[in-house]
Amino acid sequence: MVLFSQEIHILVTTALTELQASQASGRTSKSPLNEAHYLGAWVTNAMKQKRFDSITVPVLKAWQSRARSQGKNSGLKASFLYLQKCYNQVLDEQKQVQAVTLSQLQAVVAKLEAAQWMVNIDLVVGAKLNRHSGGAASLIICEDQMLQCFDEEGILVKPISLYLRGDLPELVKLAFANNLLLHKITDYKSKVKYHGEFIIHPNNDGDKLPEFPVEAITEE
Repeated sequence: MVLFSQEIHILVTTALTELQASQASGRTSKSPLNEAHYLGAWVTNAMKQKRFDSITVPVLKAWQSRARSQGKNSGLKASFLYLQKCYNQVLDEQKQVQAVTLSQLQAVVAKLEAAQWMVNIDLVVGAKLNRHSGGAASLIICEDQMLQCFDEEGILVKPISLYLRGDLPELVKLAFANNLLLHKITDYKSKVKYHGEFIIHPNNDGDKLPEFPVEAITEE
């Protein structure tokens, strides 16, 4: 089975490698305009030639649209460099997915509690839950999911939902520091009133790009 995380890493690495080879041969200059043109065409050709698994098509289409509408300002090279860097952290040395563990999630919970977040992992999230945080940032994880989504060895085997009301960039940064990737379902309306829903998938492998920490990339 093709895994999204691994396939996207292969895709962006291939794009950057082939851009570098084109520049080394003299076919493409290192100007932002020519790099943007090359990568825009590369994305289109990758789709036409079906070079990568169909799971990547929605992302490729989004990049193609960005390249066409923004031209040299599309930032595809910066995006590819950043995705490569991020996936290099969460994949293992062989660029394979790694298991997600209960201890990773518990480390995030402990850090948030230390930062004065209201964190609840002992509530059952049913059809609807209303939880007031008194103005504090709030994170809720269903107690049943905490018990059922991890196996006896503490390995995540089912997707687990995190319900957030607060500073998303802070949560994403902290989760990523613990090698956890959050996939957005909704950033506001969910089963928990006024909370958005984000999912952590087994092996950090969803079917779309996750939320990564905001970080600038300096293009060489």
